[in-house]
Amino acid sequence: MKKTLTIIIANKLFLFAVAILAVSFFGLGAIYNENLETYDSGYRFLNQWSLWDSNSYIQIARDWYYGRYFAYFPLFPIILRLASYLTLGNFALAGLILNTALSLGAGYFIFKLCKEEIGDNDSGLWANIFLFFFPTALFFTAIYTEALFLFLAVAMMFFMKKKNWWLVALFGFFAAMTREVGGVLVLPIAYVVLRDFKTRKIKKTLSLVSPILGTCAVLLIYYLSSGDPLIFLEKHSEFGKTFSLPYTPIINAVRDLFAGSIYAGWNLFCFLFTVILTWFVYKKFPKEYFLYCLAILIPPLCSSNLEGYSRYLLTAFPLFMVLATYKNKPMRIAYLLLFVPLLVLFCARYVTGAEWTIPL
Repeated sequence: MKKTLTIIIANKLFLFAVAILAVSFFGLGAIYNENLETYDSGYRFLNQWSLWDSNSYIQIARDWYYGRYFAYFPLFPIILRLASYLTLGNFALAGLILNTALSLGAGYFIFKLCKEEIGDNDSGLWANIFLFFFPTALFFTAIYTEALFLFLAVAMMFFMKKKNWWLVALFGFFAAMTREVGGVLVLPIAYVVLRDFKTRKIKKTLSLVSPILGTCAVLLIYYLSSGDPLIFLEKHSEFGKTFSLPYTPIINAVRDLFAGSIYAGWNLFCFLFTVILTWFVYKKFPKEYFLYCLAILIPPLCSSNLEGYSRYLLTAFPLFMVLATYKNKPMRIAYLLLFVPLLVLFCARYVTGAEWTIPL
């Protein structure tokens, strides 16, 4: 367990070093300066982790909802606001500390689940290495919702394994308040509850509906803030995300790939990566892990394009658990040799906010 937590701390320090060095190589570009107009932490290093959507979460935490910010779910900004009181109002510092703590918590629960399902400590260590050194894992450090959602979802799955239904309900409720896919976590909970149908209890029923209740809480917040509980759908469309059939974003990505888009190719690779590993999750682990992966990975396929898919897959932690079941040393080395340089590149792209960057 100590090795796992050491790996996550090492990951954070590694990314911090990349952020510092990236400025020397690439400078600071348009997005950095644009975001600086709406939020300045007072320190360049902290500002580097407050770009893109990070800036939006800070705006909500500071000023609450207005305009396009209704596209973002409320729990993370609320917690960020509370954490900022401990950092004397510095939202960027609060976000870095918060996501570091949440990453450690998520890593702990992933380690424990690996020990339960696979039966050894080595698998828990490698599941975390595979996850936290995936190319887009920088978003566990940046002020995004990935670390919070991962922590809540892994904790929910862990306590479901332990049949602690009150905690399942608690973590399921808050996961649904963090991201849109949180409501779909009803799938793995329903499977386990129905599988053990003979022992129905109120707390099991509460855990079953907790993701739905969390989604309802979000809709209530939107209604009280804007008068429209579904305003987030309108704001998503302004970001180019509209409802579609699951095959539409794949077709669009293939078309863009043939038009020369490297970004489309990367997202298609990530899609194939998740399809293959989800199949192995189905074969190797209890079916609730497979249903969890479907809950995380199918909703992004219903949003007209694959933009951001390589980031969304981060919270599908069973994919990385199943990778850890393979003890092949050359495979593990190949994974790191392929993906760590990409992590460095993507981190540099993000923290510089240069004109050559695009959100992942």
